[in-house]
Amino acid sequence: MFGQPQFLPLLALASLPLLVHLLARRQRKIVKFSMTRFLQEVTQQTQGRRWLRELLLLLLRTGTILFALLTLLRPYASIPLPLPPAPTSIAIVLDNSLSMQSREHGKQTWFEQALKWCEQAMRNLPAEIALFTPDKAYEPVCDFSNDLRQELKALRQIRPTFKALDLTPAIQVADTLLSNRPSAVKHIVVVTDMQSEPFRSLNFPSLRNPITVVDVKPSEKVANVRLNAKLRLPLDPNADGLVIAELQNLSAQPLKGTVIATVSEKPFARTEISLQPQAQANLTLPMPSWVLDAADRNGFVNVEVRWNSNLDFFGWDDFVRFSFKSPKRIRVVNALKEGRQFVDAALRALGILPIASASFSNADAVIASAPNDAKVAKELAGWVRQGGTAIIIADSVASPFWLEIGASVQQVRKSEKLRVRWVDETNPILKGLGASLQAVTVQPILELDQSGAKALVSLSDGTLLLVELAVGSGHCFIFTAPLSPQHTTLVYSPAFVPLIYRLIRFAIHGHELRAIEAETKPQALPKRSTVVPKSESDFRLPSRTEIAAKLEQLGGTLILADKPPQVLLAETKLRDLTSLCLFLALLCLLIEGILTAIWWGRAR
Repeated sequence: MFGQPQFLPLLALASLPLLVHLLARRQRKIVKFSMTRFLQEVTQQTQGRRWLRELLLLLLRTGTILFALLTLLRPYASIPLPLPPAPTSIAIVLDNSLSMQSREHGKQTWFEQALKWCEQAMRNLPAEIALFTPDKAYEPVCDFSNDLRQELKALRQIRPTFKALDLTPAIQVADTLLSNRPSAVKHIVVVTDMQSEPFRSLNFPSLRNPITVVDVKPSEKVANVRLNAKLRLPLDPNADGLVIAELQNLSAQPLKGTVIATVSEKPFARTEISLQPQAQANLTLPMPSWVLDAADRNGFVNVEVRWNSNLDFFGWDDFVRFSFKSPKRIRVVNALKEGRQFVDAALRALGILPIASASFSNADAVIASAPNDAKVAKELAGWVRQGGTAIIIADSVASPFWLEIGASVQQVRKSEKLRVRWVDETNPILKGLGASLQAVTVQPILELDQSGAKALVSLSDGTLLLVELAVGSGHCFIFTAPLSPQHTTLVYSPAFVPLIYRLIRFAIHGHELRAIEAETKPQALPKRSTVVPKSESDFRLPSRTEIAAKLEQLGGTLILADKPPQVLLAETKLRDLTSLCLFLALLCLLIEGILTAIWWGRAR
């Protein structure tokens, strides 16, 4: 094997000494002599020594040129001599997916162990090294280099992510770039916990270079339980809520632990549970009414549900956090034209001080007449689209607000008030209010197109009284009649105060808060809680034996992270013969010079 095979044709130059020797060879002349007996003996002895000297010089000159040319070719061979190893290039693919942040209780994370192993490789392996990560798969974090400082700087800048990453693209890019290197020894090294693809499915890509997988898991017996949770918040004052914890053992190991629910780090519910491998369990924990009043200085209630077990390896899926506004700290804008005094009275009776302002940016909920001012209508519609919930009272059919939210309305004229006929009591806002609402009479002023709207209350002729309409990320609850005694008896109904309160509570935090998966650090924002991707919690993986067998079919190997990086090159027998060839070329030249000088001196 040669490091610079493009110079192979130059080996023909090694024949130059032989060609020169043949061209310079003298023609023999036959001379007749009378007495030849003694002359023939001397001539044979002299010719024999001369032929030997010429052959030896020819070999030395040919060897000088040949070994000099081999030095240029940079030959490598598997010979048991104490020579430097052949030039080596190593492409390291460092897994920085979320599961690499797992750890045994009280020990380093797997990612920290991976960094340590990579640093040892950079310090101890006589090779140029490139560094790749799956989150930036299509270009190296550090290109092939022998500069230790540059390599270590790039390594220390790599951070673990909260993403579920596929290592296949990074491995393929590393293989392609490695194939373009002139090195004699090439190697792909993947430092991972083997929790991501292609290890999960054993669907490895075809590669041109050998691959070694370094497993950073200390053991195959990885235990992990994933927790998800939801809060069922009461819509009535002084009512208790519920915490529903969903547990799933995503490993092959049984686990026992505790589920604890806290508010501002103060526990309010606790239970112990054991889970067999791959088992699931749902727990319902009480959430006392005082929890909703345990607000921070900004008026938010911060609830955490956590799974605790010292045997659990992966901590990022062990908790869920929620944040919502305390009912006693909510800010409600009352921008009604008709019936404003009734809503104010209802809010004050519930301990809520309404804000008499047309600005919606700092409001938690809005109850307002459909604005006739185009600027106000646009501002209110924009606030709703960004995730707000407004309770809109239809005081005007000509309001530009209807166009802003994409609602189709038309004016209706009813000569008399109609009684409420149907109430959707499956909706938590209206649960238990059906009987009271069915005694209410209403004279609506507009009719709303039902496409895209959810009917909640309807009148005896089928006209809708209350509908829910999704607008962007927010919602609108729309009454089709003004809240005035001239148009409805609702303001005098025993259902009025609880209905207004429930609508406002629902507008602030809904009836149920549930966490959603996101490739970010778990967080709790109003109306939005996130948990890590489920795929990164799942440690039901192929065994090391299965992965090692698959790698062996591809010419690869599997080692553990407790093995030193030097084992990567332990089986590499190739040695760099460049220095040996240079030495032999100089030795041939030296011997040829010495012999020529000696024989020249004797000839004189």
